[in-house]
Amino acid sequence: MLLANKNVVVYGAGGAVGSAVARGFAHAGARVLLTGRNPDIVNVVAKEISAAGGAVATAVVDAPGREIRRRAPRRRRR
Repeated sequence: MLLANKNVVVYGAGGAVGSAVARGFAHAGARVLLTGRNPDIVNVVAKEISAAGGAVATAVVDAPGREIRRRAPRRRRR
C-alpha cells in the first residue's frame, strides 16, 4: 500500500471530485477524513470506503465561501 499509515483530509468529499479523490486515497491505504457540508452524502461515501476495507472518519464542515474571500484584503503587488 503506497499510503499505508498516512492520514488524508479530503475537503468537499460529498461532491463528485472529492468523493473520487477520497476513494483513491483509501484504495492506496490512507486513513481518510471526509469533510463536507452535507452529512448524508458524506456518510454514503464513508460507508462505501468502509465496506471496501478502508479506514474512514467524517466531519461536517462548511468552509468559507466566495463572499469571505471577496471581502478579504488583497495583497499589494510590488
